[in-house]
Amino acid sequence: MEYLDLRDLVKELSQLRGMRDDVNIGLCQDDADRLEALEGLETELGGDHLAEYAENEPTMIPDCEFEDYARNFAYDAGFVRRGTNTPLYSFIDWAGWADLLKDDYTEVTFDGGTYLILLLLEKKSR
Repeated sequence: MEYLDLRDLVKELSQLRGMRDDVNIGLCQDDADRLEALEGLETELGGDHLAEYAENEPTMIPDCEFEDYARNFAYDAGFVRRGTNTPLYSFIDWAGWADLLKDDYTEVTFDGGTYLILLLLEKKSR
C-alpha cells in the first residue's frame, strides 16, 4: 500500500459527484464504486470536514508502513540523529514508539486497506 493524499481524494470525490449529477455524463460502475468508497471515507472522517482535514494534515499512512513512518518522524523531529552510531540506537523499540505515536492518529478503512491519519480539527458537538 502507498501513502494517500487527502487533497487528491477530495478532488476526485468532487469530480465524481459532478459526473454523477450531470445527466449527460453519469457514472460507469467502476466510478460509482469509487464514489461509494470515497463517500464512505468522508463519512468515517466526520463528513463535512474532509476538505479541512485535507488542507491541515493530508497524509493517510498505511497501517503496515506506520513503524517506518514513526522512525522517520523521530529523525525529522530531532529525537534521533541520522548517521549517528551510538550504543543506545540499538536499544530503541521502534514498534513501541510507533504504538505510542498511534495514540494521536485515527484509524480509517479505505479501498480495502487500513490507514492512519492525524486529525487536527476539534470535533464539533452536534
